[in-house]
This record gives sequence, structure tokens and C-alpha cells, in this order.
Amino acid sequence: MILRKNILVSIFLITTMLGGCQFSDKIPKLGEKDAFDSLLKQRPSPNLSSESQNQSENSITELEESIHKLVNQYRRSQNLPPLKLDSRISQEARIHSENMAAGKVPFSHNGFEERAKAVGKYISYRKFAENVAFNQGYSDPPKSAVEGWINSPGHEKNMVGDFNLTGIGVAKNSKGEYYFTQLFALDPPRAKRILIPELENSLHTFVNQHRSSLNLPPLKLDYRITKQAKLHSQNMAAGKIPFSNRGFEQRGKAIEKWIPYRKFAENVAYNQGYPNPTQPVVQGWIQSGYHRKNIEGDFNLTGIGIAKNSKGEYYFTQLFVESINLT
Repeated sequence: MILRKNILVSIFLITTMLGGCQFSDKIPKLGEKDAFDSLLKQRPSPNLSSESQNQSENSITELEESIHKLVNQYRRSQNLPPLKLDSRISQEARIHSENMAAGKVPFSHNGFEERAKAVGKYISYRKFAENVAFNQGYSDPPKSAVEGWINSPGHEKNMVGDFNLTGIGVAKNSKGEYYFTQLFALDPPRAKRILIPELENSLHTFVNQHRSSLNLPPLKLDYRITKQAKLHSQNMAAGKIPFSNRGFEQRGKAIEKWIPYRKFAENVAYNQGYPNPTQPVVQGWIQSGYHRKNIEGDFNLTGIGIAKNSKGEYYFTQLFVESINLT
């Protein structure tokens, strides 16, 4: 995994998409807690409405919810979509804040990579980042923390980054110090899983579209022929037989028990790595003289079987039948 790390006043950014390693020379020493609070006073506070009153009387959960609302409020002001709160990410953020509050780790990003790995067990993120803060004596600790992040370029970059998930953890120790951790993750939408029956229907459609373009009648899908096509594709996908037309005559005999026919033909193919694997298969068949002859032949029935193995390889079998009597 390629990491890129930017450290700017307690900012640690990781991404699996970018290479290189860059560090800022202007890093406050760990333990210099005044560094963060002094930064907050250097710039005017942005115009944020307070989401919390008398926070000392509120629960930790309410503080975390307040951070979430304030961050999303700022993102809306920048015409960005809100971050969705994820309980699994929040658990990791909460543990880090509790460890800092208890003095088990200094105010820092200690253990960031471990948090990233822990979240990665549940979420296949592309980018992952973290903001931390602490304060004491403020009437509205979440508001002060978020305003500090906004006024720090590195932290603000995470707040307005192309993330969609977040986790927030807040902890308070006996000294009245509040520690905040916000984790950010980009979990891209997953491509819709295409089921094998959908692929078989798709291949059937592509073949009939080609026949229609030549004013040929469509091929009718027959479940008995499809059964034989499926068995052949499954055997190839499982490595029981090589990629071939092996067993073609046996399939013809099995179908003839149910459907008397004049002609019988077969196309096979396999591929890997295509978002819709059926389209390149049909295109390949059309570009091949023998396969195209079968697609355009004077058949009236067809059977289609597709199988996929653990390597992500798709195997395709299409059988063509010219029946004597349609059943």
C-alpha cells in the first residue's frame, strides 16, 4: 500500500492513491499542548452557529454529535455533501481520545496506522485521514475544536476532503481536558454485483440484437438446452476440463432426447476484468467467422450457460439448435 503523509500542526493524512512522502518542518513538539490553543487565537473564528450549550452537563455522545453537526454544517457552507457517521470508525476514534485523555499516549497521532488497519477490516476505503484536538475551559468545547480545525489548513483540508464517512470520539479526564479525534474515510460506491442469470439474459439479448440487425428471427431460450450449456461452463470454470468444446457430441445427444433437431452448434468463450463481460464475448464471436456463422445460422432455439470461478474468470457456452418441432 502506498502512503502519503502530511503533518501540519497535528495532521496525519494517509491515502492509498497517492505516492511519495512529505513532512512539514513546522511541527510542534509532542506535549506542547499550548501550540494548538495558540493557533486558534491567531485567526478570527468563522461564522458557525453553536450546536451545544452548557456542554459540561451533556454526555460524551452529545459532544460527539455536536462535532458531527458542526463539521457537516461547515461542509454545507462549502457546497459539499455531509459526512455519514459510522459506528465502527467512531469506535476507533473514541479509543484514541480516551487513551490521550488518560495519558496512555501523548496528544498526537500515535497508533494512526493501527486505526487505519482496524477500520480497513470493515471498510474498503481509498483514503483515510485524522484530525485531533484538545481544549480546556471553553463553554462550548466542540465548537472551539471545530473552529480550530477550520483555522488550520491541514485540518481544514480533511474537513472539506472528498470523504463520505466519519467517526468521532471525545473523552474528558479528571483535569477537565477534552480530547477530540475525528477520522475520515472515503468508501467509494461499489459496482452493482451482476448475477449470473442477468449475464445470461444479457448475452441472449446481444445475440438477438445482432440477428435482428440482419432481419433474422430471434432465438428462443430453452431451459433444457441451457442446462447442458451451464454444465459445460461450470466444468471449464472449475478446471475439470480445459477451455474447449470437449463433450460437444455428448451435449448434442443429451439435448436430442428432449428436442429432435436438424442442426446443432456451439460457441464457447472466456474472459476476465470486464464490467459487463457478455458484450466483449458477443463482439468477439461476431468477429470470428466460425462463431459468427453459428450466431447468424438458421437456428431457432438456444441455451446459454455462464460460470465464474474464484479467479474472477467467466466462462461462456452458447448452444444453437434447429429443432424439427418446437416444444
